[in-house]
Amino acid sequence: MNNKQLSRGQKTVVGVQFLFVAFGATVLVPLLVGLDPSTALFTAGVGTLIFHLVTKGIVPIFLGSS
Repeated sequence: MNNKQLSRGQKTVVGVQFLFVAFGATVLVPLLVGLDPSTALFTAGVGTLIFHLVTKGIVPIFLGSS
């Protein structure tokens, strides 16, 4: 595994890419299947917080709705 640190530009690109993935999984999918995106956002946030509490923040992850 490479321990090289990412530059600010690379971090920005990765962050924007993650934003599109998280948006698609958390907002777009519920809209396509007729569910409420607010509920999906709330449950994704609660699930992510519970996961981080259980793992003590060791695993950096976002739990989406899909």
